[in-house]
Amino acid sequence: MIITKDNINQFIEPNFQLTMDCSDSGITGISYIPKNIERLYCNNNQLTSLPKLPDSLTHLYCGDNKLTELPKLPDGLKYLYCYKNELIKLPKLPESLTNLYCNNNQLTGISYIPNNLFNLYCYDNQLTSLPILPEHLIGLYCHNNNLPYKITEENIKEHNKLIKRKQILNKLNKSIS
Repeated sequence: MIITKDNINQFIEPNFQLTMDCSDSGITGISYIPKNIERLYCNNNQLTSLPKLPDSLTHLYCGDNKLTELPKLPDGLKYLYCYKNELIKLPKLPESLTNLYCNNNQLTGISYIPNNLFNLYCYDNQLTSLPILPEHLIGLYCHNNNLPYKITEENIKEHNKLIKRKQILNKLNKSIS
């Protein structure tokens, strides 16, 4: 089933018009999302792509699909649950993001983590590095990756120092070359 303007009403929550829920519905495509939607639940389907997301979106639950990439994320997005897909990279993460669940994908790197993030679940990927992390993270789960060392809530400061040192060394090497 593909969600269109013609059948969208069956997926809009009647008591909360800002929520679209098509989870566990055998959906293979979404061609229409109303512009005012704040919460989109499309997890546990057969989606291989998502359309342009509305600027009003604050919660995106698209886990357990067959997504290979995500569209541009809205600036006000707070919750991104994109676990159990086939993602190899993430789009630019908005500064507003507080929760990122990107575990069980094929990610090899995450280039930037917003400073507002409180929870990062990135385990069971192919990550070889992580960027500077917010020191106030309360949930950090990055096991079962290809990271050179174990990163936990307890050693975030040390991790960040190491990343900063690597950045300085890279700048020095570029200036010498």
